[in-house]
Amino acid sequence: MNTTPLRFAPVVSLLLAAAACSSGPGGEAVGSSSAAVDGSTIVSRGMEWVNAELHYCQAAHDDVDGDSSCWAWEGSSHRCDRESNAAWNDYRSDCSGFVTYSWGLPPVGDGGYVTSDFAPYGTSFSHTIDGGDLQPGDALNKNPDEHIILFKQWVSAGHSAVFMEEPGCSSSTPYAHEFTSDVSISGDSVYVDYEGATFYAIRYNGTTSGGGSSSGGSSGGGSSPDACDKGDGFCTATLQCDGGHWIVRQDDAAACTTVDDVQEDCSAGGGYCTATLQCDGGHWVPRQDDPNACTSGPGAD
Repeated sequence: MNTTPLRFAPVVSLLLAAAACSSGPGGEAVGSSSAAVDGSTIVSRGMEWVNAELHYCQAAHDDVDGDSSCWAWEGSSHRCDRESNAAWNDYRSDCSGFVTYSWGLPPVGDGGYVTSDFAPYGTSFSHTIDGGDLQPGDALNKNPDEHIILFKQWVSAGHSAVFMEEPGCSSSTPYAHEFTSDVSISGDSVYVDYEGATFYAIRYNGTTSGGGSSSGGSSGGGSSPDACDKGDGFCTATLQCDGGHWIVRQDDAAACTTVDDVQEDCSAGGGYCTATLQCDGGHWVPRQDDPNACTSGPGAD
């Protein structure tokens, strides 16, 4: 594998691909419980599309594709004519359909969830993590209607990594592929040189241990202020420990195996926010609706 950071993709093509990636209708809501899957399985599922060089479509197989950048002579009547495979025919082969399939989620709506359904914008089945804690099978999500990519492994932990994506019909590689890129990390924000953009590092709620080789040694990304060391299933009255981070407590009572009605300390300072939590009076609380209350952190406007 060539681990030299790739920087040659035309910026215009990347922007067009990102804009087209996930503009379909949103997926149906899912419950807070997520089926368990390990990171190596997620990567293996993603590699099915990469090895097949599955062509980008903003539609399921043989459905009308609304992305004009994918149209040929047929124009708006163009149908997704990519390779047929019963395992993935029902999924859109765009960026979020790719992650939907890789994470083992159902092909809801027109063929999978869209970027606004994934953390930090939607938290029913995923949550943000510190970028330095990325493990095989995690993902990185950009803006709600733009782009999402899959994390495969570190080349040099905290500095460069291998990713997988469905980039868009405007890309010079309009099919599922992997790429290697340098990264810069600040909390749950990860700047990916190859994409020329900053993403949120996120993890599927059902991810278990066994993510395969992460390569490159220790993460070097630092500990996130919302880190939780009490183990999955530990809950307070309002918070829940999930994947090593505090999140807002879910409605599913079965997700809480231990409940301790205490306040969890926050040392990040008043006004520090994640996508769902807020540091207030030295303790974590669910994030408030007032955007002016968030002055720092990855969730600040």
